Amino acid sequence: MAIDLVEVQVNTSSLADEFIAHRLGLIPLNSKNVDDVSYTRDCDNCEQYCEYCSVTLELHARCTGEEIMKVYARDLVVSDPRPNEWVGLPIITDSLGLGSVICKLRQNQEIRMKCIAKKGIAKEHAKWAPTSAVGFEYDPHNKLKHLDYWYEEDPEKEWPKSVNAAWEEAPQDGEPFDYSAQPSKFYFDVESIGNLEPDAVVLQGIKVLQQKLALVIQELSGDDRNGEADGFGGHRSPDGMQAGDYGMDHGYTTPFGNTGGQTMYGGGTTPYGATPMENLSIQDAGTAGSLNHVPPPGGPPQLPPQGTSMMEAEILPAANLVLQDTIERIFIEDIYADIPRGVFLVRGENVLLLGEIDLDKDDYIPEPYRKASAEEVHAVVVRKNQLSKRSDKVKQMKLQELGFEAEHSGEVLY
Repeated sequence: MAIDLVEVQVNTSSLADEFIAHRLGLIPLNSKNVDDVSYTRDCDNCEQYCEYCSVTLELHARCTGEEIMKVYARDLVVSDPRPNEWVGLPIITDSLGLGSVICKLRQNQEIRMKCIAKKGIAKEHAKWAPTSAVGFEYDPHNKLKHLDYWYEEDPEKEWPKSVNAAWEEAPQDGEPFDYSAQPSKFYFDVESIGNLEPDAVVLQGIKVLQQKLALVIQELSGDDRNGEADGFGGHRSPDGMQAGDYGMDHGYTTPFGNTGGQTMYGGGTTPYGATPMENLSIQDAGTAGSLNHVPPPGGPPQLPPQGTSMMEAEILPAANLVLQDTIERIFIEDIYADIPRGVFLVRGENVLLLGEIDLDKDDYIPEPYRKASAEEVHAVVVRKNQLSKRSDKVKQMKLQELGFEAEHSGEVLY
């Protein structure tokens, strides 16, 4: 757990709001029984945060004396309701029971803030890391001679053995060297920041490995999601949605399981096997050019309409791609909606075309789709997401029957 949102109500201190918010985010919070807290992205009860996927902490301090007043982590007060009695409490390990210093206040200075703590992983931000240091060692007696010690007089005195040497038998004098020996034991040292016990961090890490192996087995067995790559039931452009729209992610991944470096056809090329701009020609170089794209014969069909984006684009004769007055058209079931997106500038090295662009078809609506409001489309998306989650729960139960951890049960360690 870590503070992810800060609502600043009063701040008359000498520190900027962003500075204090950053310090608050780095305060370790108790993560015992963190499985009781849901991911915000998976929560069915809210759009941003609620009592099921977050913990609320209040901070209010005012200096009334002439001496400088320090505000500590102990001044953070956890509000009810919360998932359990431990999660979200600030970690305080010093003998005085004060915790980390948040800021200092002079006379008549005041801060009042509302903090929202959420569950996350260190891949998103270092504030969610459960450890401060992790080290490992093998062959503490150096039997394999992988280390060549530099020493002045006596290597035994200048290079003392680690505590892990007590777990293995020391080499005997005159013992022949085993050229086929391989390391078989590894010793890990895990130092927690206090939000979880070190053994809990290791056990949760093992659960993550089990869950990932289960997903590999699931993919190899051919059990997929029937092509539903996003919440709209179809494929989507990685940058076609804004963060938070209709429950989507930030667009960092494509619906084909990669990070944008490949197309759906495998490789950093277009569907027709050419470089991204090879089949494009730009005319009228002095003004906004027109786009003529002629696919080679025998090319694959275009992407299906579900979840694709039809955009009004102005392409300049340069390496970059400018999308002006962008409108994203979202199809789902038998309805569609147009959502204004504004101006987009795509750097040249990031331009990737996944199909033929035909501006004449921009206003063509295939049957039987009818135009609807964004709210109506959003309601359908929510309903389909709920059905998808029910299907995922059935898959998780099957994995548990095979002896694997349920999906997402061990992904977050803190």
